Amino acid sequence: MKNTIKTFLLFFMTALVFTSCSDDDKNPPTAGFTLSNSEPFQWDTSTIANSADAADEVTYAVTGGEYVWVDDATIQFLEDHSYTITQTAVNGDGTDTSSITVDVAEPNNIYTLDGTEMPMTSNAFWYDASAMGGTIYIRFLADVDGQDNPNLLKLFPESGLDPIQGTYTWDDSGDIGTYDAGMTANYAGFSFDWTTQGDNGDNLKIKLVYEDANSDNNIYDITLSSYTLNYGNWDWSIPEFVSEGTKSFSISYRGAIDPIAP
Repeated sequence: MKNTIKTFLLFFMTALVFTSCSDDDKNPPTAGFTLSNSEPFQWDTSTIANSADAADEVTYAVTGGEYVWVDDATIQFLEDHSYTITQTAVNGDGTDTSSITVDVAEPNNIYTLDGTEMPMTSNAFWYDASAMGGTIYIRFLADVDGQDNPNLLKLFPESGLDPIQGTYTWDDSGDIGTYDAGMTANYAGFSFDWTTQGDNGDNLKIKLVYEDANSDNNIYDITLSSYTLNYGNWDWSIPEFVSEGTKSFSISYRGAIDPIAP
């Protein structure tokens, strides 16, 4: 009887030691990651930095809106939406998850005139003024309270409709560093006008940030970081532009450049 009890106790102790050692040997993973851009705007990218511990495999799931993977670790957000990115870390001893929610804002498309910010109310669009002796250029509209018509913003980055690709500074001859810009306010009556006489500079940049299967839906960043406009009126009795001074002007736009309307 004593031998039986000793045998049972020995078996129990052996099983306890074996079980304890097995639990100690387990090393389940701990999920974790960070984002390079936690406050993105629509069409921004954010790169994932994996900080998971003891993981043999790490996968990611994204919910909330449309997106594309630029590469294995970089996501581009195609909508202004709330996204949740979930990492799943796996090894032979278990699974763990970690999630980050990102609120993607719509682009802040504005222009400034002497430091006063104004919202743009249209996409950028190509305009063909060649029938009036002008050129093909990019326009924007911005509604202003009290005016009969929106402010008309104008950029003259090139003389034709060659595709825009990459990051460039422009002018109508294709040389880097010169371009034209302009703005007309309440232009139905030509009550006042800001224009230019061909300032030089490298402050205009047009960058492709999202390439769509339909090139009309490509998304560009258009930035004019600083520019000096001549301020005055068009005197039809002369006829010529009469300058009354200068104003500082800048543009920050992200969106499509709509084609010329047929």
